[in-house]
Formats: sequence, C-alpha cells, structure tokens
Amino acid sequence: MARIYKGTYGSGTSPENALNTALLQYPEIAKTLIQQYPRYSATYLLEKTGRHAAEKVLGDNSFEWKVMGRYNAPSFMTGHFSTNGTTFTASGSVGETAGFITAADANGDVFYLIVDGTTTDRTGDFLNKFDMVRFQSGATALVLEDPAANTSASGAATDFIVKFEMVGAHDGTSVVAGLKRSDVADEAIVASIGSAFPNGSNGADVGENYVYPDTYTNFLTTMRKKCSVTGKDLTDVTWIENNGHRLWYFTKEQMMMDEFMYQQELQRWYGRRSVTDTSVARPGAYSSSSLGTSGTQASSIVTGDGLLAQIDSSNQASYTLGALTEDIITEFLAKLSLNATNAEGNEYVVFTGTEGRLAFHKAMKDLLIAPSGSFTGGSMNGVSGDVSLGANFVSYEALGNKLTMAYCPVFDDQNIHSAASGTNAFGDNRLKESAKMVFLDFGKTSGVSNIELITKGAEGTNRSFIKKYVAGMINPYDQKSMMSANADDKFECHVMSESGIIVRNPLSCGILSAS
Repeated sequence: MARIYKGTYGSGTSPENALNTALLQYPEIAKTLIQQYPRYSATYLLEKTGRHAAEKVLGDNSFEWKVMGRYNAPSFMTGHFSTNGTTFTASGSVGETAGFITAADANGDVFYLIVDGTTTDRTGDFLNKFDMVRFQSGATALVLEDPAANTSASGAATDFIVKFEMVGAHDGTSVVAGLKRSDVADEAIVASIGSAFPNGSNGADVGENYVYPDTYTNFLTTMRKKCSVTGKDLTDVTWIENNGHRLWYFTKEQMMMDEFMYQQELQRWYGRRSVTDTSVARPGAYSSSSLGTSGTQASSIVTGDGLLAQIDSSNQASYTLGALTEDIITEFLAKLSLNATNAEGNEYVVFTGTEGRLAFHKAMKDLLIAPSGSFTGGSMNGVSGDVSLGANFVSYEALGNKLTMAYCPVFDDQNIHSAASGTNAFGDNRLKESAKMVFLDFGKTSGVSNIELITKGAEGTNRSFIKKYVAGMINPYDQKSMMSANADDKFECHVMSESGIIVRNPLSCGILSAS
C-alpha cells in the first residue's frame, strides 16, 4: 500500500506533481488510489486483484453478458401413462405390482408418456429418438421414436407424446428397476443419459439439441460528490507516495474522498436498477424511469443493480446466531458448488460484518489456512499470482474450495441497519445485518472472472474515477491567475465515477443470513 503523509502547500507542490494532473494523464492511477481504502472491501478486492470487465461501454448506459448453464435439460411429465399411445391413464390410477407399474416392470415393455410442452422457464422438448433416459427412481428406458404432437384427449395440445421401451428393469428373477407411479407423476422429470443406436443406423435418426445461454443486463450508475476549499484550507496538503513517485492533493479533500468511496461501496452492495423499459435504445431516453432529471440534457437518472440484487434468490438460507456450525457452512457451500463451473478448486470470498466474522471463525477455525496457526491474513488469485490481502482477510479450505473471509464494514453501519437478532454475552443487541454472509464466487472461466467491475469508456476514455477542480477567486494551482470560472471566494473539487458491477453467474453465489 502507498505511504501517505502531510505537507504544506508551496513546499515541493506544483501543478506537474499534483494528483489531479496525474489522473488526467494516467487514469490507471485511480486503481492505486482506490486501494488506499481497504475497509471498503468489495471495491478494494476487485481493484487489487485486477478484476475488470473486458466489455466496453460507450454510447449507452447498459451492458449485458451471457451465462451458459448445463448442456443437458430435463423433460417434465404431465402425469399420464399409456400402453398404446392413444388412451392415457392418470399416473395415480396406473396399475401396480409390488410397487412397480405392471405394464413397465420388464425388459422390452413398451409404454407412452406425455411430456410437458411448456417453454416458459424450461425446455419443452429435449428428447430424441434412441436417447437412453433415466427416471427419478433409477429406472432406465430407450426412446423409440421422436416426440410427436399430442393428439390424445389428455394433456394439452402443446404437449408431446413420447414412446419408450424399458431397459434393465428385470434381472431374470425379479424386478430391479421398474417404472414407478412417482416417475410419471405431474412435474416428475426424466433426462437423457446418453444414446444407444443399432449397427448401420441412419443419420436421419440422430437427434440434435441446443441449449442457449441466459442473458443478463445491468446499468452503469453515475455517482458524484464535491467539496469547497476556501483560503484557510489552502495551505494543508497530503502526499501519497507509491513505487518511488509522490503526488499531492489538498487535505480538505480527504473527508469528501472517504465519503465518496464509502457511498460507492454501498451502491455496489445495495444498488437497485431504476430502469424498467430496456427496449429503449437511445441513450438517456429511458422514459419509464420515475427518477428526476439534472442538467441541460434532462436525461433520466439511470442506476444499476448492486451485488445483492444480482444474486439469485434461490441461493439464500438462514442460520441461528450462536449456533452456526462447520456443517451448515460446508452444506451451503456444496449447494453453491452445484452451479459453479467446477465442483472443486473454486475461490469464494465470504463478505460479512463483525457478528458474521465471529460466528464464521468459531465454526471454521479448524480449517484456517495459516502457518503454525498464526493469523497472517488471506490471499487471493490476482491477475499475476496470489495477492496478499492483509489482516481484514482470512482464508480457509473446505470441500476442495478456498474460502476467503472478508470483513465488510457496510454490514456494521448502524446508520443504515437497525434490525437486531438476539443479544451477545454482554447483553448488547446483535445487529442482524452484521451477521449476513455473502458468498461470492470469485473464480474464473477461460480467464474471465465471475465478478468484475465495469466502467464507461474505451480508447483512452475512462470514467471509473474522475477528479477535477473548478476555480473561483482561489485558483488551486496559480494564485496569480486572472481567470476564474466564477466569482465565489473558493474553488471546488469534484469527483465522479460512472461504473457498474457484473456477477456473471449469480447462481454460484449466495446469501446466508441470521434468522
């Protein structure tokens, strides 16, 4: 981390070595500047490990990315069974022998099922001729013909009739894997586990399937803050030194910078999109935004989703404060791993407040990664090897995955959160938000990080962090200058950022909250 110390204006200060001048010439300096705020853990971690999106955003405020899920897809039953493909019986009324469907408990038994043709949030027809399929009980069958349109009196006209033949249902002595009523009940699933073709098969009998990726869209948020510097504040400056180079800025700016960085961190956690009509293509013309306008262009305010809004709601669970165990954490991690790119070798960062850190460490202390049990701080895989993250980060190992615990002060902010969840040993209320644990998959696929920052700009333009002065009767660089932007007895310092955050695969992330 860079070294910061105080100084006096005029003692070594010049426009050439001013931080603002350097930011104009070398925008990448903003990354080093942002890293001076490790307590704002999400922004700090993404900047320090070099997780920046390759997508460029120029004329518009929106950006999108695609996530490819599993290449296979299930087919859903409608609860109908038939032996002739014409007359169907409800699954609950199908004849049984010893717990198996009588007409589908032997090798070679042929039967028909109706598959749901609904395409909303599911794949309607994913079976092909000669697919080998597996039912939920473990029974297997072969698809004898391509799915046909449903012309029976059962089900819907958009459904499909599929002809099956039982495989491996009987071992010659008894039924070992026959079809059960639960296998063909409404909403039961069946999926292909491969295919089996006869010798000399025709190419026309070979099926093909396509699974398309999900498309996610988010929006950039423009944040701004300013402070006024009067004559009495002009003499105090702060120096920042890194890699043998030092730059200065006015000390009065520090509180504004602290507040700006903190609000940016809050936005990246709790932000919500203001745009509901994404079909409008012209920049600044999101007419459905109910927010106000500012400036001569009078364009509607556009805000994007933060981390919490992007994480899929299905990956949320709760625990009781004081009763968190290693089993609960590892089971939740296993749930997230089901949707990760790899089952093992993933890198998760668990962001939490003070209550969460205490509960997590009590549960996971035996899995701590540290030589001789010492707390040396965590590390993460950056753009060029592991990056040491300092004392606010502790790494653990579980289920073949690396977990890095990151302290997130925004969860401890009592100015934002007030709900309590029990009391501690001293009788003080436990802040519920402080116990929230957000598991973020920081892994990479083909060199692309699952979570990245994205900013407006390309080809030398970078709006991730802009800082400029507006001179009044006081000029920050030249007190003898006859030019000013206004007649106020001060100058203003403005900072601005137009950026967003991407969670490429939200299904591999999750939230574990205190009940």
